[in-house]
Amino acid sequence: MPSKSLAALTDRLKDVDQLMAAHRAVAGSKRGRKFEVEGLNRAAVLMLTSHFEGYLEDLMAEALTAVNPKLNAPTLTGGFHNPWPDRIDQLFAFLGMSKPSKNISWQKASNTSVRSNLEKLVRTRNKLAHGTTGVKVYKSEVTSLRKYVEGFAQRFDADVRAQVKALTGSNPWSK
Repeated sequence: MPSKSLAALTDRLKDVDQLMAAHRAVAGSKRGRKFEVEGLNRAAVLMLTSHFEGYLEDLMAEALTAVNPKLNAPTLTGGFHNPWPDRIDQLFAFLGMSKPSKNISWQKASNTSVRSNLEKLVRTRNKLAHGTTGVKVYKSEVTSLRKYVEGFAQRFDADVRAQVKALTGSNPWSK
């Protein structure tokens, strides 16, 4: 059973879907270079990164509650900004997970590819959020990065669940 955090991520990603629907409404669905939609693509990257970061913070809070309800998640997640793979590893090391982002892969997506695309997402987000001009973001990139976020989250959720079960002896968030 997935965590509440993963279910919330799925719901949050509807924001990205709405932006991509607006993209289709403005630019049409025919193939080829689109104009006047660059802002929608950039907004989608910002939303995608924000929702991914929120998922990771929520997942840590959920895991901590399962381990010990007295643990204070905001103390750990308060300094967590930008979901770089190495920062994800640092955050979840508190649960005894050793570099968990290096264990995530799936068919047609090696771990190197997964980490590289998550880093690309955060790097692009940072350029946009800090006012770098000339940052090009294409719809195909948004679509691809979203798949990496979803794929990572699904597998990471299962890994965190297994780690919490190893720590507590029972399945977390199965109620």
